[in-house]
Amino acid sequence: MFIAITFLGLLQHMLTTPPCVELNAPVVVRVGDGDISCEPSPFDDSLDAAVRIQREFKSYPSTLFQQAGCARIVLCTKLAYAGQLRAAIPDWEHNTLYIDTQRGAKSTGYPEHVLHHEFFHLIDHADDGDVYNDTTWTALNPIGFRYGNGGVNAQTTRNTGALTESIPGFLTHYATTGVEEDKAELFAFSVTHKDYIAARIKTDTVLAAKVARLKAILKNLCPDAKDLISIHPNEPTTSRGRPRSCCRVGIPKQQLGIKFKRHPYNALTPFDRQGHNTWNSHPVTSQYSQPPSSSA
Repeated sequence: MFIAITFLGLLQHMLTTPPCVELNAPVVVRVGDGDISCEPSPFDDSLDAAVRIQREFKSYPSTLFQQAGCARIVLCTKLAYAGQLRAAIPDWEHNTLYIDTQRGAKSTGYPEHVLHHEFFHLIDHADDGDVYNDTTWTALNPIGFRYGNGGVNAQTTRNTGALTESIPGFLTHYATTGVEEDKAELFAFSVTHKDYIAARIKTDTVLAAKVARLKAILKNLCPDAKDLISIHPNEPTTSRGRPRSCCRVGIPKQQLGIKFKRHPYNALTPFDRQGHNTWNSHPVTSQYSQPPSSSA
């Protein structure tokens, strides 16, 4: 069973974004060749994460969530894929974005970046159904460049996500690990660091071409999102200020006007592209089940 978080008052845009969902039991979800596993998140951590999600996604048009196939955002802890801990996981098979409310939550700017980065993977999949191959994008890279072994193999690399200007055409070392990470990194920083990207593309022609391609992908999937990363090297931009603390918002939940409602349904259902039937009542499926006990 899940607990849906409904936002009113201060979080007035919540109706345009997917519902945030809290778990009240551990979950294992079979996707691809591995399992997504996670556990319930403490209430305060879920609240902090939900406020952060609302703040970060308020610039997204509601149609983008629908076209990207994001029906819900699951707030949890101990999030992992195939046993590897993750801060967030996009699950396009079940139209869900998983967010670990604790992993990296106290690192300034990191939780925000992760939201946009992982959400783009949903956009990328919705674009053509193939996240890990993109010959059009790859053709934009410097001659002779080859991507690494994918982001999954760079999770423990120190400072892999730090901005750098030492690699022409790329924002971070992580972006060089795979075409899917290259696109997701550029999208995330284009949302959170527009001034920096605008300055970089003045002198980096490869990066400028990638920004143009990224805009085309967004426009093709969701015309309403064509200006989400509106960046031009000759136009002034204003990046949003980043709070020193991303974890605690310092606002009593009574003032947020948030109501917590125990949802009567016990399973997630596929997302309807028209925005209907994001929840439905049916028995728990084999994809969503409690993990076996340690004694099993």
